[in-house]
Amino acid sequence: MAGGPAGPQAERMTTTKLRLLAVAAALTLALTGCSTAAPASTDDLLPDVVDQGDTGGDAGGSNDGQVTVIGADLASGTAVMLAEVYAEGRDPIPTVEFLDATTVRFAWPAGSLTEGDALGNCQIAYGALSGEGIRVLIAVGDAETDCTAEIEG
Repeated sequence: MAGGPAGPQAERMTTTKLRLLAVAAALTLALTGCSTAAPASTDDLLPDVVDQGDTGGDAGGSNDGQVTVIGADLASGTAVMLAEVYAEGRDPIPTVEFLDATTVRFAWPAGSLTEGDALGNCQIAYGALSGEGIRVLIAVGDAETDCTAEIEG
């Protein structure tokens, strides 16, 4: 077939492709932290709810299983998202604080984790964030461990 004028179906396909590209570009910008409209934490998206499932750092009922990331503006959007997802999967939920662009501290109250639990959390947090080049610290009460140094030896 020689190249003739495009029919209505071809125009619809092109329009659909352009819309998909625009959506993908917007999502990429939001996930990488390049959009000022994107919240630093999913806490901004969810209403406060108190229920039986609140056992961690949000036991007062704020945002039902969600964690607030302190210092999120210091790190990449991907690192913040990974740290938040990791923390929300813990019980109890730790406090999350980015000390700078490449260091995050997960902190639990004294006595809330055994030494074995702290080591397990250290390994999981390192696995979740090492690909982003983030140094991971685990703090239980006043004791703090540099997980990255422990695992990388």
